[in-house]
Amino acid sequence: MVNFWPWISAMIFDELRLFYWKYRLIEILKFWLERPLHVGSNCLAMYVKSQTVKSPSGKAYTYYRLAESYREDGKVKHRILGELGALTSEEAAKLARRFAGIAGIEFSDGLEEMEVAGASYFGAPLLVEHLMETLNLSRWVADEVKKRSLEFDLLAALKVMVTAHLFKSGSRAELAVWDWQQKLFWHPHRLPDLEYHHFLRALNVLNDIKDKIEEKLYSHLAGLFDLQVDLVLYDLTSTYVEGQASWSGLLKRGYSRDKRGDCKQIVIGLVVTREGFPVTFRVFEGNRLDKKTLDEMVQDLRKRFSIKRCIWVSDAGLLSDENLELLEASRYEYILGMARGGNRKDVQEAFRKTRELEQKEFKQTRFWEVVLASEETGAPAQGGDPRRILVVESDARREKTAAIFERRLEKVRQGFQSLESQVKKGKYTRAEDLRVEAEKILHQSRVKQYFTYQAEKGKLTWKENREAVDERKADAGKYALLARTKLAPEEALSAYRTLIAVEDAFLVLKDILDLRPVWHKCDENVQGHVLLAVWSYLLYKTLEAQLERSEINLTAHRALQAVKEVKAVEVALRDKAVWKLMKVPPEASQVFEAVGLMDVKGRFNQWADEALPYHYQPRTAKDLRAPE
Repeated sequence: MVNFWPWISAMIFDELRLFYWKYRLIEILKFWLERPLHVGSNCLAMYVKSQTVKSPSGKAYTYYRLAESYREDGKVKHRILGELGALTSEEAAKLARRFAGIAGIEFSDGLEEMEVAGASYFGAPLLVEHLMETLNLSRWVADEVKKRSLEFDLLAALKVMVTAHLFKSGSRAELAVWDWQQKLFWHPHRLPDLEYHHFLRALNVLNDIKDKIEEKLYSHLAGLFDLQVDLVLYDLTSTYVEGQASWSGLLKRGYSRDKRGDCKQIVIGLVVTREGFPVTFRVFEGNRLDKKTLDEMVQDLRKRFSIKRCIWVSDAGLLSDENLELLEASRYEYILGMARGGNRKDVQEAFRKTRELEQKEFKQTRFWEVVLASEETGAPAQGGDPRRILVVESDARREKTAAIFERRLEKVRQGFQSLESQVKKGKYTRAEDLRVEAEKILHQSRVKQYFTYQAEKGKLTWKENREAVDERKADAGKYALLARTKLAPEEALSAYRTLIAVEDAFLVLKDILDLRPVWHKCDENVQGHVLLAVWSYLLYKTLEAQLERSEINLTAHRALQAVKEVKAVEVALRDKAVWKLMKVPPEASQVFEAVGLMDVKGRFNQWADEALPYHYQPRTAKDLRAPE
């Protein structure tokens, strides 16, 4: 006789266990489904979780639990709602389907944790739109666009590209923004669909309207942040391009500040206020000397911005007789760095005079004021203010400069010692060959003047001018400034120190805003790429100023990263795409409050009402081709 009892008892046990879980879990399920679903701040998903345990005998048992994930204090956590016990995967699926049926929802056959359908950046575009409105940039660009017949939304393209520059990490500025726009929560329902060639065309148009927008921005910024425009800072940098760039008239090989002498480059001249806000910029040929850029920038300030009185501050790379004549004719005051190792007689004379003049102190530095003789000063400027040289000395600079100087000297010494050894071994028997090798050692050493040598047939003698070396080390902590200004010497030193504002701007442009390298394939787009980076930096400085004004201890870079975490996610609920706002981190809330963005959730709800389901279309080579 067949024993049916094990089969009957198993069926009864299964039904009893199911009845028990109906009683235990139906309330849990209803509570979870009926409460408001705030993705990112409350429950994220309910799922069946499995855990496999091996017994000492090696047999594996799989236990199932009903669990939910939720977010607390910005972190995703998990909690167990109930134990389902040791089940087969089929039994676990059966129980999960029964529970979902009781609660009135459709359950997927999969047992893995429920995933959101898609996620998009919400905080990033919200902040960019607000900052552009604060600066009136959106309105002025829109006004200029009205005068042109464009087949795409230029302002929309600008917003997407600036957002990409400010928030992206790792993807370079070859206009991968076509991908980026699809990741912005506003893309499907607030912006028209922009193709790759639209962004390229936008660069050209933006470059055409650059000057008009810059003039309006300058006037608006002066009132918005109470900027002091009596002092402007000017400096240059370079950025390189990938490829041969044989098509370009701008891209040339020159002195590379990025240490990429193997690549062609452009030179960028940037004028900023003492607070670091950009006023204007120009893109020059990659082989343009620093001193050959000043004329165009000075004319820009006088004609376009109507700056009648300002103090022009630049480093030693711009000092030349031609530029001095230009600044004298412009009637601008100026403070220019002077190269210590240069061949200008007035610099060398000023250093010698410091041994006779009274030493003064200013903020842990020592300085001497040398007024140039009347025959050296040229035509008087600014009401007859004399031209002065300020020789400045600091201990920190002495240590750094002396160490660099000693390394250069040592490199030459080792080179001559090695060459001497080779001559003794019978190499370089001709005097001419020996002189060639000696010149190679001294070439670009920047300490050539401290060595002399005599090359003869089979013999090399060399000598280091120790007296001149000691004198140079004694002056290692000194540098000179050439100034014609109404400012007192202490004020002139303080003004020159603010030149670091331009250096900070270049640091942000290159390391945060993806200025380098440049991938575009026409000069107009290269210039447009620089324009995007500079305008992105303008928004960056605006954010920084508003954080400082609100006394929030966050850098602009850290604030951008916090805002980037504010995302919208799409969840599937009862066959409908529902967008939810993730919890806004405390730092992001501080940033929004500092810039005047209130009721972020309310703004999100307005956008979410029109939002389409998440969709992302990866780029292909075919997509990158402009229409014929």
